[in-house]
Amino acid sequence: MKNLVIVVFFVFSLSAFSQDVPADTVCAGSVEYYKVIKTEGSTYTWEISEGGKALYGVDIKSDSVEVEWTNTETLSEETIKVVETNKYGRSGDPVTLKVYKYPVPTAVISGSDTLFDGNTGTDKIAVALTGTAPWDITYNDGKTDIEITGIDKSPFNIETRSLSNPPEQHKFTLVSVKNKSGCVGNVSGVAEIVVSPPIKTSKIFHK
Repeated sequence: MKNLVIVVFFVFSLSAFSQDVPADTVCAGSVEYYKVIKTEGSTYTWEISEGGKALYGVDIKSDSVEVEWTNTETLSEETIKVVETNKYGRSGDPVTLKVYKYPVPTAVISGSDTLFDGNTGTDKIAVALTGTAPWDITYNDGKTDIEITGIDKSPFNIETRSLSNPPEQHKFTLVSVKNKSGCVGNVSGVAEIVVSPPIKTSKIFHK
């Protein structure tokens, strides 16, 4: 009796081992560094989309580049592309990295209100935000830094805690603002809330 030998051939597609390269996230105005694993004798041709400016590496066909991402007021999708040419003059397929460039956010606080001592607070303080939502802000109410996360619209109204007299005047300022990608922005402005003390009329005296 002859033994039956079954030979199974496995054919693997190279795509089965390939991995999607995650997109990069940067802040407008930042300077970032990008590189590939260098092959001895190879040169690298880089292409940067219009939203970026190469500072180093492109002219000398280096395995790394330094890119300044120019300022923008809106979220933009950029790309970095590289083609490797080996020492025999053979070029490979282009490799592309997608880059999401976020504008640097700003936040301006403003508003005023007059309250009577013992009121629950105010919602007359507004924060005007620029950039790409959602935002995280931290503001100071004169005593404490308070963080609010996930703000999805501008302007955003702050509802304060109960305010009392003294002091008569409460000043609210912003400490920081950042967007979901972690870009830290500029803050300015002040909101002033006046709290009237309760009226305590004296006894009536006969003059």
